[in-house]
Amino acid sequence: MSQYQNFTSDFPHRCLELLDRAHGLASASGREVTLLLMVASASLVVPFERLKPDTKYSSHPFGENKRFLRAAERLNELMSQKFIGSALCPTTASSWRLAKDVKAVEGDLDEWLPSAKLKALSKDREVASTLTLVRNALSHGSIHTIGDPIKDLIFVKEVIGKHLDNSPRRIGFEVICVSYADFHDFVRAWITFLSESNVWGLRRAA
Repeated sequence: MSQYQNFTSDFPHRCLELLDRAHGLASASGREVTLLLMVASASLVVPFERLKPDTKYSSHPFGENKRFLRAAERLNELMSQKFIGSALCPTTASSWRLAKDVKAVEGDLDEWLPSAKLKALSKDREVASTLTLVRNALSHGSIHTIGDPIKDLIFVKEVIGKHLDNSPRRIGFEVICVSYADFHDFVRAWITFLSESNVWGLRRAA
């Protein structure tokens, strides 16, 4: 069991290795979506949290966005790009759909999703908005699936505003729906961005 060289490129690369090596077994047992969600949760949350910019309210204690400065800068560059056509979603013929201003998500999916007014993702929507929604949904367990066998994945993010006294209040929810196939491609593209880019300046573990 070799030591991780880092958790921002080496760790997600190993996640991708597991996704590839275990895919056949997972598919044979009908667990390919479970495998994908496991890999997505780890490979999205861990490196993203370590590299995202500091805010006046929080910063990661390890300081890797400063230690691996070029890596953090490259992530910021990616985040400002349009999602459709980016390295994470290079094709315009994708299944990504979004619903804004969803008022309630309680109960079973079929109780609220039909009225959510899902629409094709806007070409103007940036990577930051999409990536953070998916990361937020995975880290908070706000996910659903559609179909049996599963065809689509649902990711939900709470939208927070403020009362007049500046205390937080829930405005509603944003919901993304994407096919299993397109989400699989997205996860692979994200990990490839992290693990294969020369700007990381970090040698992969053997």
